[in-house]
Amino acid sequence: MTDEPVPKPRSRPAAAGVHAATIFCEVCGEETPHRVVHLDPAQRRVVSGLARCRTCRTTHPFRMEPPAEHELFEIVSDGQSSTRTLRSVPALEQLTLGERFPGRDPPAIVHKIDRLDGRPARTAAAREVRTVWLTLDVGAVVKVSMVDGRRTTATRLTLPPETMLAVGGPITIDGRTWHISALRARGRTWRHEEDQFAAMYVERLYARRYAMPPEGSSDWSRSRERPVSRTSSTSRSARSRSGPGVRR
Repeated sequence: MTDEPVPKPRSRPAAAGVHAATIFCEVCGEETPHRVVHLDPAQRRVVSGLARCRTCRTTHPFRMEPPAEHELFEIVSDGQSSTRTLRSVPALEQLTLGERFPGRDPPAIVHKIDRLDGRPARTAAAREVRTVWLTLDVGAVVKVSMVDGRRTTATRLTLPPETMLAVGGPITIDGRTWHISALRARGRTWRHEEDQFAAMYVERLYARRYAMPPEGSSDWSRSRERPVSRTSSTSRSARSRSGPGVRR
């Protein structure tokens, strides 16, 4: 009986699931898609090995370090209640007032930023932030003034922030079509038809009824009867001495 050599088990790399990545290629001079050929199993905190560029077909070594993380407190307001959570984000991620908190699901809008020293900021890298205040992103809430004849009604519309609103364009409110007569944005009122803004920048929208004449207007909805002839409109009944004459 001969002893057959027992095959040695192969060591699996730490990131065996990585088969492709976007890596900087010195031949192409930019980041391009690569096929990962080999990973170094000895590396734990970084990903390194060999990769082949799918653009120039060059095989070269690579090394990728994950971005540093920074922990900050996020306070999320949802109506009457709010929650405080410690969140870990990439240290170089930029946070800006009025914009979405990056990588968060469900999405939320940044409303206040406090630096590590407690001072407020309009924009800052995550590593400089201690606390950030957020509100859930339900869409852009636009105030609307609906003008229907002599009556003006106020309401609010919730729209996707990127929705474009243009003066002269249509807008549907409660199943009825109106036209936008003016927009309030950037501290002034815009009335020309070429004026348009994304919903996130619109402070107020002025809308008028699309139907002309306005529906429900008694001056338009009822037509007046006109006399067919002078004879039909003149009363020939006898007049009294004190009467003014022929009555019309």
